[in-house]
Amino acid sequence: MKYKVTKKISLIAICLFFAFCGHTQRRQAQVIAPTFDFETVEAELVELFAVAARGESESIRYDANNRFLELLKNTLAEEGAFDHPFANLHIRILEPPDRKFRMFNWIMRRDQGMEFFAVMMVRAQETGELRIIQLIDESETTFDRSNAILGANNWYGAYYRQLIQTEGSGGRKYYTLLGWNGNDPAISRRIIEIMTFRPNGDPVFGAAIFTGYRGRRERFVRKVFEYSRRSSMILRYDFQAYREPAPTRRNPQNFRHVETNMIVFDHLMPREFEMRGRRETYIPAGGVYHAFVWLDNRWTLKTDIRARIPAQPGQRRRR
Repeated sequence: MKYKVTKKISLIAICLFFAFCGHTQRRQAQVIAPTFDFETVEAELVELFAVAARGESESIRYDANNRFLELLKNTLAEEGAFDHPFANLHIRILEPPDRKFRMFNWIMRRDQGMEFFAVMMVRAQETGELRIIQLIDESETTFDRSNAILGANNWYGAYYRQLIQTEGSGGRKYYTLLGWNGNDPAISRRIIEIMTFRPNGDPVFGAAIFTGYRGRRERFVRKVFEYSRRSSMILRYDFQAYREPAPTRRNPQNFRHVETNMIVFDHLMPREFEMRGRRETYIPAGGVYHAFVWLDNRWTLKTDIRARIPAQPGQRRRR
């Protein structure tokens, strides 16, 4: 009987020993499993982009840019890339408050003109899958700049400076991008681009959500400002102040003061009256500003505003 008990105890001890060894090996495997080295790859990306930006010839710049592009896409496909800051990359990285996507945006200088690049990390609504999408710049072949609904493969290329997230009817989210395109020897363009997403994560550029003068619904799906390449134009999203008509019986000319976030931009006009329609002659009219304010699920135009930084608490507001 003692022999049988001793044998059972020995078998149990052996099983426990092998189970412990297997658990230890699994723990060791988890500890020593290799992780992606974002810092090393980011340093390589920085070097490639430096050549792409300042290479001596267009062929050298293009070769470096193509290598940078492929390495960036491969890196963004790695687990943990969405949360890595990529703080050393000298390119624009945009991310909305809801973290639906991240956009990596830069300019490639050519001998004649420039080309715009963007790579997006997008969370697909249908599956939750993280997709890597490259935007293809077709701004040189897009003739209907203001009215064309575009996608990733025919994107109106731009270098974006600001991103605004808003919500429309039915909870639909709109992402408004403020950008610049200078790929013309005589004309610069500032762009208010509207981006939405299909359920599979595909981006859609352009949406008819603009209201113009006197509440008229505009047909354009993006706002494109064209002006002289020798000039500069203000287009920014900022917390500003303007006056809104608020007539009363006693004072039909009464105004109320409104402080809100808005897209502020210069009023453009030709240098000479006879040059109307020739966009290469348009320049900002100093001190005259308009704005788009998000009202009733649309970007609503406010003309001839007196945009300025609102007065701080305790300060007297200038009239």
